[in-house]
Amino acid sequence: MSTENQQPTDEQIAELLREISGVDDRRASAIVGAWRELPIEEAINTVNELRRVAETDPSFEFESIFRAATTFPNPQIRLESILALANGGSIATAQTLLTVLQQDEIAAIRATAAVALHAFGDPSQSRKIPATILSRVKSALREVIDIDEPIVRGKALIALSALRDDDVADLIDTVFDEAIGVGPLMSDVLTAMGETNDRSWLPTIEDAFYSDNSAIRIAAVLAFGKIAQDDDVESLSELFDDHVLAVQMATVKALEEIGTAQAREMLELAVSSSEPEVQQLAQAAIDALKADDELIYAVSPAMIERGLFGVPASARGTNRDLARYDAPTEEGWANVTPEGQEVDVPVAPEDIGEDYEDYLESEEFFRDSNTN
Repeated sequence: MSTENQQPTDEQIAELLREISGVDDRRASAIVGAWRELPIEEAINTVNELRRVAETDPSFEFESIFRAATTFPNPQIRLESILALANGGSIATAQTLLTVLQQDEIAAIRATAAVALHAFGDPSQSRKIPATILSRVKSALREVIDIDEPIVRGKALIALSALRDDDVADLIDTVFDEAIGVGPLMSDVLTAMGETNDRSWLPTIEDAFYSDNSAIRIAAVLAFGKIAQDDDVESLSELFDDHVLAVQMATVKALEEIGTAQAREMLELAVSSSEPEVQQLAQAAIDALKADDELIYAVSPAMIERGLFGVPASARGTNRDLARYDAPTEEGWANVTPEGQEVDVPVAPEDIGEDYEDYLESEEFFRDSNTN
């Protein structure tokens, strides 16, 4: 009996994935080149399957393959590959996304590259990239904000805000004036305001709560959640009665992001909403905030030796944005050692390091954070 048309077994597929995981650029190019012989739908499915595997199992790494595929003739393959690179990565990934942003002929793909570059605004990613590369990325984003199509300009503005570019406030002002009456671009401008961590944008964001465009209201609410504090929370009250369910859902997400005492009180009220979806999302937000309260971040002796929560002294500059500092996010751990082992948190966490909450609120933290 012929086995020519038999499908590969799960074990064979897993072995193939292991073989192509972490391949060098030369072999990655050869693999992507072979996709030209496949029906296009099969090639697209291949990219999507690699994305799925990489997202569900961190032991598999296909970054070099996705980078090679950003030059594939079919735009859908390019788009899917860029999306696969949207969590940041290496210097090579930053350079690849930069090339796509500047050179791809399709605006939607350039916009997707800008979205992917947003990941390098996360300190855990930006530390992997030399300052010279980050400077090139910022310059390219500023350039497309000046000259590109609105779909690209808006996404580039968001990425530049996440990267804390010095000129972003002026750029937001400029693009805001041009975005009046242009719904998608205005949504992007509001999102960029939220990324800045600058509370001076709050009045402008709150004005957008009353837009006739529900997408703008959603963007405004989510941006508000990024920078609001406890005294600001009351401004979200009316949004719970919005006639668009998605706006109510966004309000719940914003309250979870704020996470203050008053925000939690409003989430408790939202659990009694007449909308089942709002009830469920509000309860999930309350549960997530409680889980955060119960989590004690601790550091091992090895982390203490390496520096502030594991960050070497050379990585701590005077221009550090302390308002955004979050040890688990910035340094990639939460009760986990660099070797991936969970830290046993004792009754007194200071026995193995500094208590996370107390230290972040101390003068010592601010002094240490600004010490080169």
